[in-house]
Amino acid sequence: MFYTVKDVAEMLKIPESTVYEYVRNHIIPSFKIGKHVRVRKQDLDECIERLMK
Repeated sequence: MFYTVKDVAEMLKIPESTVYEYVRNHIIPSFKIGKHVRVRKQDLDECIERLMK
């Protein structure tokens, strides 16, 4: 499953601009399909778990 930046922002209750910043700084692993950023569910789950420690 893949999430959009908007999906991630809504789940984490943070602005989309913050998600883009996290993606740019490699805090949240992501990839692009054309010009659209996508985040794998597994990568997001691992990121959240890592940040909660």
